[in-house]
Amino acid sequence: MTSAATYGSFPIPRGESRAKRGILTGLVAGYVALLPYQFEAAKGINFAAADIFLLVIVLLAAAQIKYVKPAWTIWHLGILLTFVMGSLVASVRFGNLTRYELVNKDAGLLLPLLSYAAITSAVTGWDDLRFILRVFTAGVVLENLMAVAAYMAAYFFGVTTPFARYGGLRLSGMLLDPNAYGGLLVATLVMCEGGSWGPAPLFKRVPLLFCRLTLALGILFTFSRSAWTGLVVAMLFACLIRPKVVARPVITVLIAAPCLILVMGQRFLPIVQQMSRRPDQIRGRFDLIRQALEAFSQYPFLGGGLGSFRLGAGEVAHNSAMWFLADFGIVGLAAWLGFIGWFFAKAWFAYRAAPLREKPLALALLLGHVSMFGVAMGIEAFYQRHWWVIFALIASSYSIALRTATRPDRETEGLAHARA
Repeated sequence: MTSAATYGSFPIPRGESRAKRGILTGLVAGYVALLPYQFEAAKGINFAAADIFLLVIVLLAAAQIKYVKPAWTIWHLGILLTFVMGSLVASVRFGNLTRYELVNKDAGLLLPLLSYAAITSAVTGWDDLRFILRVFTAGVVLENLMAVAAYMAAYFFGVTTPFARYGGLRLSGMLLDPNAYGGLLVATLVMCEGGSWGPAPLFKRVPLLFCRLTLALGILFTFSRSAWTGLVVAMLFACLIRPKVVARPVITVLIAAPCLILVMGQRFLPIVQQMSRRPDQIRGRFDLIRQALEAFSQYPFLGGGLGSFRLGAGEVAHNSAMWFLADFGIVGLAAWLGFIGWFFAKAWFAYRAAPLREKPLALALLLGHVSMFGVAMGIEAFYQRHWWVIFALIASSYSIALRTATRPDRETEGLAHARA
């Protein structure tokens, strides 16, 4: 007798469903593997190599994208309506919607939503989730290995590389921005650490140590205070749930830090101090927060409209909450917080309800989400593709945990009938 798995509203045999979704799973794996690679196509417009796989999914595997009911919520609709309303408000206020907002914000929201739909359709079991997380981590670690090597070449030999910005002092990888790249590395590191315990860890021993050291180096070399904030927030949260997850990386860093200083030489510490302080930039960020609050005070309910803060301040808010508050008002901020909070609640449910063997996966996603929330306080992280991957995997883990928690165990049920 073939066992069945409930997928959306339809029971599908497990073996058959895995065979049918083989193409989609492979394309999703390709998507997450290429997430660290981004190129500047034009001024203000970046091209992500991973989006090629989204196009292929639409062309070859669109029929395999399904509506998985537990993975979607009213908050998804709330986010969409927020952008629709914000676009209408901006059009009324300014007479039109700028090309930047139309392409990067409105149309740009379709890509992460498509990735979300594809991932939640492809990941239907814990093994699928483990596979995607491993591919994602491996992809980030390999790209970061090249980036760190390039940074070392620039530091010691003055070699100019596209992996660093600000005169070669801050590592940006292939994401073009040190803060965005730091957020990617932090999310990857905390998920790698959170998932590497129990009977079926994501990585163990030498591979885990290699991931930990190279990712930690990348995070340091970005000199991104936003990324460091996200890392600290995630680690403090992990201390409350599973302190042993934090102990290993902390011990490793304490041992490796003196070795790093010895290798980098005497001029490295002044660079660390210079890049960590940046008082002008700190004042600038607080000025942006003040301007966002002033914009909110003028249009508190629906905000000034999509793009209003960027046009008024001359740059983006560098804080996701302040951006939503200024452009979309209290209604938009409530939608964003509800959206973020829903994933936190479902990640927590998945962690509590998952089998012991799979709890590390659920914890990894929970820590990844918490770290990105911390990063979002220093940059506009809402459109970061890796955060949407975490969203989708959390929704998938919740769907799997919900299904396994409510589905009766057929063998146990049969034994109960036999004893009766």
